Amino acid sequence: MRNKNILIFGSTGFIGRSLSKRLLANGNKLICPVRDPNRVKRNILSGDIGQIDVAEFDIHNLDNIEKLIEDCDIVINLIGLLFEKNNFSFELAHFLLPKKIAIHAEKHNKPFLHVSSLGSTYQSKSNYLVSKKMGEEFIQSNNNNHIIIRPSVVYGEEDNFINQFGRMLKILPFLPLFKKGNTKFQPIYVNDLSLMIMNLMSKFDQYKNQNIAAVGKEVFTFKEILSHIFFTLQKKERFINIPPFFAILQGKIMEKLPKPLFTYDQYVTLSHDSIDEGGSKKVTEIIEHDLSNMKLVTAQYLKKFIDRV
Repeated sequence: MRNKNILIFGSTGFIGRSLSKRLLANGNKLICPVRDPNRVKRNILSGDIGQIDVAEFDIHNLDNIEKLIEDCDIVINLIGLLFEKNNFSFELAHFLLPKKIAIHAEKHNKPFLHVSSLGSTYQSKSNYLVSKKMGEEFIQSNNNNHIIIRPSVVYGEEDNFINQFGRMLKILPFLPLFKKGNTKFQPIYVNDLSLMIMNLMSKFDQYKNQNIAAVGKEVFTFKEILSHIFFTLQKKERFINIPPFFAILQGKIMEKLPKPLFTYDQYVTLSHDSIDEGGSKKVTEIIEHDLSNMKLVTAQYLKKFIDRV
């Protein structure tokens, strides 16, 4: 995918930064709607002059996005929330915004790639998973020029998953186990995911109107991932099983914080596996090389948490 005008919602996020670097390196021009223009500076530094247009974006006024969609060649939506804020709900981020993008993309016949979440479902009390499903369903029913990408846990040097537990183990002698650590994940490396998205742009007609799981090549339980963190940080394994009542109470209290480490909705989400064991074959086909090894990659950036004598 080269020399295209690409509109990216969520360009300043974890996945967005990896994808932006790839697209800029291929000579594309990016249109980046952002609430805070200063946040896009990291992406600007990786591109040439004129490669990035920054557009003011108000998530509470979605009518202003039609002109941006009309002027681009392809639309990508990466926006997602891990926890709700007072003025930014799961419904707004995962349903109302994708709905508006899908409507305008269909109207102007623009290819639309939407990143959702593996495990999205109505069969849950998780507002996160339900809102993700709402967004997917609307796009499938109302847009005939889309690809929906559904990642499992995404890891990488700047992730908020592996790093969070590494930070915790730096100051605590144990790690918490929710749901006895039995929830299954199929983590994908952020650089593999960004390559997958870029290649899907080039192969859009081949995968058009499909839902595609974005997964790594291995399935791990939550406990196995935490065990890997203990091993890498050269610590003895110590877990505390968090009883459901206490986890719920902890989540409801912590979610009141400005940047909570844990919420009730995240606890509910941990009831659902995030795997597609046959999906890694399709991802490998799309990215045209082997998927990264989660333990090898994460061991490199977890080293910063190792105690130094």
